[in-house]
Amino acid sequence: MDPKIQEFIERAKAAGASEQSIVAILSGRGWPEKEVHEALAVYYERATGITIPSRGGTGTGAKDAFFYLLVFSTLATWTIGLGSLSFSLIDTWLADTLFSGRYAYGPDYETYGIASEMASVLVAFPVYLFLSRIVIRDGREHPEKLNSPVRKWLTYMALVIAAGVFIGDLIAVLTYFLRGEATSRFLTKALVVLLLSGGVFFYYFAGLRKPEQAPELAARRKDAWMAGLSAIAVAVMVLLGFVRIGGPSTQRMLRADQRRVQDLYQLSLQMSSRWKAEPGKLPQHLDELRDVALADPLTRAEYEYRVQDGAKYELCATFSTASEQQNVRKSRGFWSHPAGRSCFQFDAAQSPENPQIYLPD
Repeated sequence: MDPKIQEFIERAKAAGASEQSIVAILSGRGWPEKEVHEALAVYYERATGITIPSRGGTGTGAKDAFFYLLVFSTLATWTIGLGSLSFSLIDTWLADTLFSGRYAYGPDYETYGIASEMASVLVAFPVYLFLSRIVIRDGREHPEKLNSPVRKWLTYMALVIAAGVFIGDLIAVLTYFLRGEATSRFLTKALVVLLLSGGVFFYYFAGLRKPEQAPELAARRKDAWMAGLSAIAVAVMVLLGFVRIGGPSTQRMLRADQRRVQDLYQLSLQMSSRWKAEPGKLPQHLDELRDVALADPLTRAEYEYRVQDGAKYELCATFSTASEQQNVRKSRGFWSHPAGRSCFQFDAAQSPENPQIYLPD
């Protein structure tokens, strides 16, 4: 302990100064409050001849840092996922053909993007709520931890990251607006960024106040309100995501139909190659072809194939859904099909139309 502090405290107490005055005076001269409180503890131990007992479990160490890091990492995961999900849905609701982005290559970009964002929110948000509850309960049981350096440093780091995400997202949104994106899309996305980032700043900046400046009842209400509003926002956006892309069974059917179209396209490419290599000759059976799928990906039933006049032939498959349900672009009109059995007419002398379906693994 610095002897200057000890000497000042002894003389100040002898002069009748209160502990609050001593702490305020020394803090005003740049001494950390924690160090001043420790000096006061040493003074009273000397004055009473009794060692001040330490309360177990109040130290801030690796365990507290672990929980705070998990809280802020899950916070970043679900807020970024929720923002991305909102952007994806805005892009579909307020479509702008000049800024189609990832949707230019077919519905799978939209489907996989929204599904990934929904998964991030569905996993990270409940974990965040659970960990936050643990941290808040621990803070109420040990109020001194609310002023711990670990908590303050990690909170400010989280706020710096949130500010960076806010500024980056706003720059990206404004960039698209300056490049001519529809004003309604710009305003809606900007509102999403402001709501998410503003909510994080409001909640955690208010949480940095000292315990005596934030009454417990008000803090409880604030925690409950933020948890409730966040849960409502997450539930609404996830529900809208399911409305947009459907459930897992629907997605499986759509993916199977897209695979069927892609299989038929690959078969037609083989037919064209065979016709060019041996003009006037088409294979009699599909099993004469190599390195292509010959059967339905789910039922394993072989695709139907019939040779017609000259270079003309027909390929058929049974689809689970109509092509309109797959958000098929108008340029893929040749590959449009109803639900059920559907056949496509080809000419091996001509190159088949590319359905432009992207099927990631």
